[in-house]
Amino acid sequence: MNQEVLKSLLNPVRMKIFQFVLMNPDATTAQIANELPDVPQASLYRHVNKMVQDEILKVVSENKVRGVYEKVYAIQNNPLAAVNKIVDEGDREQLYMICYTFAMSLLMDFGSYLKRDTIDLQADKVGFRSIPLYLTDEESNQFIQNMHALIQESMHQETNEGRTLRKYSYAFMPVNEKES
Repeated sequence: MNQEVLKSLLNPVRMKIFQFVLMNPDATTAQIANELPDVPQASLYRHVNKMVQDEILKVVSENKVRGVYEKVYAIQNNPLAAVNKIVDEGDREQLYMICYTFAMSLLMDFGSYLKRDTIDLQADKVGFRSIPLYLTDEESNQFIQNMHALIQESMHQETNEGRTLRKYSYAFMPVNEKES
């Protein structure tokens, strides 16, 4: 799997575009822009073009609108299917690279945040923690189900002026007690 493609998809704006096109086949840039009004138009076009370049999206047609051609997009290759295949196969080297890409993506996002003119971790709701939990398999399953429910509820919030695009990332795995 091309690590650049996975890294591309870990960008929160591109993930939103991906999710929108996945749920709305034959999406136009105008529809995507309507879904993500807080993303400047020039940035949106850069993100979409990057996704076409990475073969995540493809142009399926063009519509003539007021003398200008508007591209219509669909999913070309679903990188999540490739990730699922790697997980199913248990290829440890590829799994490590996926986790590494994920971790580097978090560092890049945090680095970008730190480059802002002003930062306020508390006001911006920035946080990162590692919390050891002693859980049975059943308790782990319940914990994951509860987190999934919370995430699903928030994923479908409509974009509006009062909402800020935020990225929630986590890793959940067993560790040796000596390591924690």
